[in-house]
Amino acid sequence: MRVLLVGNHWTLAPGGAETMLVLTADLLRAAGHEVVPFAVAEERTLPTPVRSSLPTAAGAGARTRFGEAWAGTWSPRAFRALVRVIDEVRPDVAHVHHVFERLTVSVLDALQRRGVPTVMTLHDYKPVCPNFRLFTDGAPCTRCLSGGYWQVVRHRCLEGSRWRSVAAAADAYASRSRGVYDRVDRFLAPSAFLRDRVVEGGLPAARVEVLPNPVVAATEPRPARAEPPTVLYASRLVAEKGVDTLLDAAARLPPGVRVRLAGSGRLERAVRSRVAPERLPVDVLGPLPPPDVAAALRAAAVAVLPALWWENCPMAVLEAAAQGVPVVASAVGGVPELVDDGSTGLLVPPGDAAALAGALTRLLDRSDEADRMGRAGWARVRARHDPDGHVTALQELYRRVAR
Repeated sequence: MRVLLVGNHWTLAPGGAETMLVLTADLLRAAGHEVVPFAVAEERTLPTPVRSSLPTAAGAGARTRFGEAWAGTWSPRAFRALVRVIDEVRPDVAHVHHVFERLTVSVLDALQRRGVPTVMTLHDYKPVCPNFRLFTDGAPCTRCLSGGYWQVVRHRCLEGSRWRSVAAAADAYASRSRGVYDRVDRFLAPSAFLRDRVVEGGLPAARVEVLPNPVVAATEPRPARAEPPTVLYASRLVAEKGVDTLLDAAARLPPGVRVRLAGSGRLERAVRSRVAPERLPVDVLGPLPPPDVAAALRAAAVAVLPALWWENCPMAVLEAAAQGVPVVASAVGGVPELVDDGSTGLLVPPGDAAALAGALTRLLDRSDEADRMGRAGWARVRARHDPDGHVTALQELYRRVAR
């Protein structure tokens, strides 16, 4: 089959959606399919046969914040570019990943215009939540699931920006009234938790299927942790990931233990300014390429994801397990579908620094138990998140929607 892969970023940049887009392309090509990636044009864009046709991101060149925010709701450039690409490559099916704010939902209009069967993987809650995360004012939120998107403006849910919040609410109302998501033949939810929330928010249950993210596991779990022991956080430095909770917990860990933060985000400057004055045992590494993240994981005693929001199917958990590293994570969203508490890692209440520090200390002090959990997690992802099984399911789904 000729598969058109559509997503904001066709790069090797760290991030769950980007990782999944590149991995999906690799798996499909290995299975004998022709893959044509379509994304925004960036300096780091990977090779694609339609490179010259890629549009710039929506809002690029806007002179005001309002103009940038409003442009992120629908992109004429992306629409026209994708129509041209469809006419050129004649895909059998399109697989859409994260397209909001840069390519925008204009790509769904383009696919419908040309009658291309469409599958869409949901990396977050955007179709039912204008701020993507079902998370506002530091806590999970379901206000918009009933369709009351004006709440986004009231609470300034888009990083406190009035204009982004107004644009996001208007976009949500317009998308619902135009039936934008009716143009998707099947949605893929990487977790049952996300499936249930988007169905509660209005997507038809018959068109939402659960297919967990795949991960490429190491040939064997890491043999032993490096000394002195480290705790690795490999994700974005943003409030909803519980970074502040992790910093609070870091001060309570046993002497000699370092917490390493691999990632970047809105809180990076604040994190750096807090670590030095408080003399926290924390190293801020910045974003790392995937091979370096894997190496840091294999050296770590334990991986951590102290999220506050309802995570979907976080690659941070899967990638740790793929290296045989136990995980301490918050019991939120789809995380309990990935971590068997007491077997492959430990689950803690979100926002509880004492509980987080206690769980990390337990695995730091009990290396035999930690190694056993790491091996169990490695076996679990090999059985439940096998790339071959994932691509087999994708091929079957493509055949169904293409018919």
